[in-house]
Amino acid sequence: MPNLTINGRKYSPTLILFDVDGTLVDDSHRYSSLGKARYTAFKEHASENAAEKWAELAGINPSDWTIDPSGPISKAPRRDDLAIAGGALYLDGHNWYDARELAERIYELADKTQAATFKPVIYEGVKEKLQELHDAGFRLGIATNGVTSITETMLDGLGVGDLFSIIVGADMVERSKPAPDMILLACNRTGVPISEAMYVGDQPTDIRAAKAAGANAYVAVRNQIEEATENTSSVADFEV
Repeated sequence: MPNLTINGRKYSPTLILFDVDGTLVDDSHRYSSLGKARYTAFKEHASENAAEKWAELAGINPSDWTIDPSGPISKAPRRDDLAIAGGALYLDGHNWYDARELAERIYELADKTQAATFKPVIYEGVKEKLQELHDAGFRLGIATNGVTSITETMLDGLGVGDLFSIIVGADMVERSKPAPDMILLACNRTGVPISEAMYVGDQPTDIRAAKAAGANAYVAVRNQIEEATENTSSVADFEV
């Protein structure tokens, strides 16, 4: 079994699971782009008032497209995000059932707009390091609060999709992070005991999910971590 050295400590995980946004992929502009696409779709298919209400609830500033990094647009799983969108449409005068249906349509249209106009960027050195880990014999996987299909398409477009044995999004589980459900599901589907899994993320919720799951180890990358932990490291620190 290959060994992994992080900050001078050796690990031998069978499966290394990763978060995506802020961990592998630069999310500094991705959510601004998504916010702009959704805001525009709200204006075109509902009203400017609904767009403004949604932006306030989602945590995005339409004047410059900056986002609240702790807000729903960057942190909430899709089902929670859609509930917020439905709430904005309800406040704009739609009944709840119509609001939820329209919210889903608006988000789907925004997804298509972003896919056509925005190219995600993987952090420098990550693609090479993932390939190195894969070639060394580690199994790699994804556990993200994002949508599974969107994540798969994005990773394929970045040229790293085939490196992952499993991709689990929040739409595949009952509870999203910080609950351990998606980490446990990834281990279950790959047949790897949780005691042989490592989880890598950039947020305290990632570490909480890994602890709750009982993962063998957890690593908090430095780029956007909100709370320091004794295991704070970065993907670039992996030595195989």
